[in-house]
Amino acid sequence: MKPKKHAHGHVYRAKIAPFSGPTEYGEWFGSEAALRSAMTGVARDIGKRYYCEAKMIGCAECEVDDKPKVIAAL
Repeated sequence: MKPKKHAHGHVYRAKIAPFSGPTEYGEWFGSEAALRSAMTGVARDIGKRYYCEAKMIGCAECEVDDKPKVIAAL
């Protein structure tokens, strides 16, 4: 029997996807507020899409293999 997934919180990061070229990933932050604070100094370029991704934090007892999910886009 598989152990149940239990939540330990989430981590958040920015993902920048240019129309051509590789996708850029930011570092993981412990809160949405920390990610917002880090992104305030970023000048958004035309021709790129900006996303906020979130994923659950797991532990050794969890089977958390969730891929990051987009929770906001610009």
